[in-house]
Amino acid sequence: MNQTSAVTTGGIAISTATLMPAVEWMLGLIFHVPVPPSVSSLVAGVVVAGVHAGINAFKARDAKSAAAVQ
Repeated sequence: MNQTSAVTTGGIAISTATLMPAVEWMLGLIFHVPVPPSVSSLVAGVVVAGVHAGINAFKARDAKSAAAVQ
């Protein structure tokens, strides 16, 4: 089985630093108080990990169905 990296999933490069401003903004809207950067960094990291896990799971399911057809 071909191993793929969890960091680069299908050529998508999403980092925590990319999402941090949006996460800080959303958390500020939700809680109406300034959010520490460590919290927004943690939330953004969880979002990035979830997106990569979802893409990997989708690609694995697609590969499994393609192998079953052949």
